[in-house]
Amino acid sequence: MMNGPGVIGGELTPYLLSDDEWITGILIGCFVITACILSQGKILLLQSLRKLFSTHEIGHLFHKQPAIDSYFLTLLTLQTCLLVSILLLKFQSDGFVISTTERLTTSASSILLACYSLVTVLYCIAKRYIYRFINWIFFDKAKNNLWTDAYFFILSIFGMLLLPVTLLAVYGNLPFHLSIIIPVFLFFLMNLIFIYKCFSIFFSQLHGSFYLFLYFCTLEILPLLVVWKGIEMVNDIFL
Repeated sequence: MMNGPGVIGGELTPYLLSDDEWITGILIGCFVITACILSQGKILLLQSLRKLFSTHEIGHLFHKQPAIDSYFLTLLTLQTCLLVSILLLKFQSDGFVISTTERLTTSASSILLACYSLVTVLYCIAKRYIYRFINWIFFDKAKNNLWTDAYFFILSIFGMLLLPVTLLAVYGNLPFHLSIIIPVFLFFLMNLIFIYKCFSIFFSQLHGSFYLFLYFCTLEILPLLVVWKGIEMVNDIFL
């Protein structure tokens, strides 16, 4: 397996993610994690999905479930961060962000992947504690725990849906525009579900819509802008 750019006919061949052993190892690990979780906890996942959109017994969603659920959510959240990082690297290697005159090398791709993964993991950790702090001020503990569990469950499902898209983008010659459109569509779908859960948990009354807008924009849009700025700084340093 060729690990990075080589020389053919005196010209440097472009870097391909499909030839990168690190990318292959990560995707195999993500596939194994998803397969194990689906085989051992698919009933629990289906029950959680039904409860996610249920308007009855909302206070019992994710309540008193086995402790192994936290490991499921942690692994799937980490998987989401890694897959998002690989897709960002895919956009870089296809010239979506960097200029066509620059070439992405194996060493640079490894550094970028590590930095992207660190940024996305820190984003998830920061979001957890920001939500916990803000909700601790304005809402009771039960709603706070309910939102935290629902948030990371939705994020985990997003990562599971990203896995086949990432595999197709890296190994299946998925058209470049589809490798962008599908993740963006899943991202907006995920945020629509976030808005629904946020409204149903915290702002169930009609007059709460205005507060929902301020709450969600402050805690979702602003952190994303910070992450995007962090990614730009990483690109400026290593590219």
